[in-house]
Amino acid sequence: MLPITLHPMPAFPQCDGEQWEVGAPDELAHLVALVLVGRVFHARSILEGAHLSPPSIGESLKDKLRTELHPGSAKGNEHRDGLLFEIICWVAAQIGKTDSERIDDPHLKSTTQGTDGVKVSVDPTTKRLTKATIYEYKCTTNHRQKFQSQVLKSFGEYFSGDRDNQLAQAVTALLAGFGFDDSQLAEAYDTLIQTRPLAFDASLTVSPSVFPAEKCVALFKDYDGLGVAPEMRGGNTLPLEDVRAWFSDFASRVWAQIETFDV
Repeated sequence: MLPITLHPMPAFPQCDGEQWEVGAPDELAHLVALVLVGRVFHARSILEGAHLSPPSIGESLKDKLRTELHPGSAKGNEHRDGLLFEIICWVAAQIGKTDSERIDDPHLKSTTQGTDGVKVSVDPTTKRLTKATIYEYKCTTNHRQKFQSQVLKSFGEYFSGDRDNQLAQAVTALLAGFGFDDSQLAEAYDTLIQTRPLAFDASLTVSPSVFPAEKCVALFKDYDGLGVAPEMRGGNTLPLEDVRAWFSDFASRVWAQIETFDV
């Protein structure tokens, strides 16, 4: 059983998309815990069906993660929840990707700079870039406001080319992992900057826990103003009755997993 189920939930004419359901929170917490201790490869292997030995971590890191998962302030909780949600989004992206796609690793610190995430799609025969997907993740109790004021603004900056340097750096790093040599990377760079095969994918926490398609259409209103085809615009939701309460419980589950790792 996968820890999170990706239900198709298109919100046309605004976007295509999914609605996520966490059916196995402890299994998901285990994957998040592995990422937080620096074993993203281990989490990826589990999602691909492999099994590795449990990690050993240092006491200092364990103490640090204990503090970060129990910050003790409302602002600290928001930063923690944002980081946990980013890793959950990475898990969802890994579940949905194909063999000809590669996704960058999630951050280990909550950040407001750079890209939340990038995925490259390639033609494995010709070793050419076919698409670059830009991710934005928002763990929020104000989903519509965040989408309108922050997500669309960020996507617009990528679409216009204002952030081409950040995007190119992320894309070429991923393509190098596919084995692209320097000349192939240069060609991919030119494709990215000139042809601009861009897709956009926004994921947000929403409430209440029942969040039907018509609410998704309202949430993603104005997405169609971004100058790409509807299938190149993704909008995903994780419906929760109480966002902060759910993440408080989830942080405890993540910590319980970390506690089992050897020192």
